[in-house]
Order: sequence, then C-alpha cells, then structure tokens
Amino acid sequence: MALVSTCRSGARFAAAVIACACATVAQPGQLAQVDQPAPEVDVKLLNGRVLKAKDLRGKVVVNVIWATWSPAARMNLPEVQRLYREQRNKGLEVVALSIDKNVDEVREFWRQRGYSLPVAMRSDAFFDHYGRASTTPMFYIVDRQGVLRHRIAGAVGPEKLEALLKPLLAEAPPARLARKEEAAGIAAGKR
Repeated sequence: MALVSTCRSGARFAAAVIACACATVAQPGQLAQVDQPAPEVDVKLLNGRVLKAKDLRGKVVVNVIWATWSPAARMNLPEVQRLYREQRNKGLEVVALSIDKNVDEVREFWRQRGYSLPVAMRSDAFFDHYGRASTTPMFYIVDRQGVLRHRIAGAVGPEKLEALLKPLLAEAPPARLARKEEAAGIAAGKR
C-alpha cells in the first residue's frame, strides 16, 4: 500500500511540475513568428557597447544563438564570420548570442578565433520575444523591413545560408531609411 501511495504522490508531483512549467513558458502566439514583424530588442555586447534595435532597421539581421561547447555552433561560426565580413557592406548585420554561463570563456573563445562580428551573452529580453533555443546553433533571420523570415534550428551549410540571405540583401531598404541614407550622403558630400 505504501508503494501505491508513493507512486500516486510522485505522479501528482510530476503533474504539478509540468503544469508549472507550462504556465511559465510563453504561448506560441506571444513569440516571434516567421513572416511577422520581428520584435526589436537592444543587446549589450561583450565590448560594453549597446547595439540598439533602431540602428539595425533597414539591415538584414542574423541572430545566432550559440555556445562554446556546441560542436555544431563551433562548426558554423567561421562561415557566419566569413559571410559577415563579405556582406556587411551590403547591409548584413550579425549578432551572436552565447548561451554559455561564463562570460570570460566566451571572450577568450572569440579572441582566440579573431571573430569581428558582434557578440553578446544570452538575453532574457531576447528569449522572452523569440523563445528559448531548443538547440545550438539557432538562427533567426530578419529582413530589411523588420520581418522575421527564417527560424532555423541546428547547423546550416554555408550554401544554404547564402541562398537564404541573397534575396534579402537584394531588397531595397524601406523608403524612409533610403531617404535618410541619401540625405546623409548629400550632407557628407558623397553625391
């Protein structure tokens, strides 16, 4: 009889834990959805600078969730760095968000590899809007109009990533941003 009572108590406890977990996870309708406007989230980079969401408007943004301990993320990061270097002048921005716990390990990892793309630690604000990463790497690709176009779990081959980014980079920035850039060019004597 004691065994049955313990099993029932264990089952009730497990059900309570599951119910609490479900109650604290954001509902799918509350999270960023593909083909819907992407939430704008400011990110504090490891260099201390804050990357403002408003500064990313009109750019194609790749948010990469990664970890130093993830073989798939370690494999993808050199290709992401290469694309960033090659496509940044065409309007590509990349933000690498580490889910590691130790910021010093992340800094050392970045320094040893000579990566120049912006890196930050995990952000509750980011995960509140995009959801928790189910794997690493995890890619969220936002177009120039601020719409989440792709959510990809796991490693992505360089050819596929380039194929996803190419049409987005070919799009013109929103008209209001294009006018601001043109005015800035005229003011700077670049026309």
